[in-house]
Amino acid sequence: MTPYAIFMDIDGTLVDHSQIPTQATVDAIAKFRKAGNLFFIASGRPLFSARVMADRIGPNLNVICSNGSVTAVDQQVDNIHLTSAALRGIYDIAMKYEIRTHFFTKESVIFLDQASEPISRDAKNRIAGEDPSKNRRVHSVEELVALAPEITNGISISADEPRRLQAKAEMAKLADIDVSSSGFDNIEITAKGINKAWAIKHVCEKLGIPMTHTMAFGDGDNDLQMLTTVHYGVAMGNANERVKAAVHHFTTDIHHDGVAHYLHHFFD
Repeated sequence: MTPYAIFMDIDGTLVDHSQIPTQATVDAIAKFRKAGNLFFIASGRPLFSARVMADRIGPNLNVICSNGSVTAVDQQVDNIHLTSAALRGIYDIAMKYEIRTHFFTKESVIFLDQASEPISRDAKNRIAGEDPSKNRRVHSVEELVALAPEITNGISISADEPRRLQAKAEMAKLADIDVSSSGFDNIEITAKGINKAWAIKHVCEKLGIPMTHTMAFGDGDNDLQMLTTVHYGVAMGNANERVKAAVHHFTTDIHHDGVAHYLHHFFD
């Protein structure tokens, strides 16, 4: 039997604000992994944070993270970086609109030297950089560009919608990046053409898994390409309306074990 490759977003899909998956979710994934299927975290979080969450789900879970910029499959890590030109453009826009912006490497979070702005708990979870040992602050665009060989992706966060939308529109014009959103107050930033869907196709080709045997769960805009690329794209009950309109498969919300519910429905 050809196994299925199953890709799961983290925030709003596997965990809520508690950041702890339910036992029903953990048990369902363990059951269907034992049956031979392959499960992957597919998150916007940096690698070090995504691995922490993966370990809460089950041992040695494969990881797609940084919105597809980093893959860790069978202990092999591959990654894509933002260009120096992209970093300069993002820096200028972040400063122009005073929008709080962070960049990620595989093992750290890079903070621009900006005034602190209160952010939601959801945004803090997505940054996942509260461990001081993981945080690095840069004070100029030159310092930021010097880290280009390490930086995989970024996120800008602001509850000020007009300011955020203006910044997003300007970032979308930059030649070397793509922008999306995983929550109401953020802008997710990746290299041009790089997203969860790209990573999924890359991983499945590498592992010899046909796209007819792929499934994904998600709830936010940065999951759209993933959900519409796999054969079974499943919207969580708490997904936004754009996500729900884009797919043909649905499950219950995060508080009613949506991932576990659909897996039992599909496989049992």
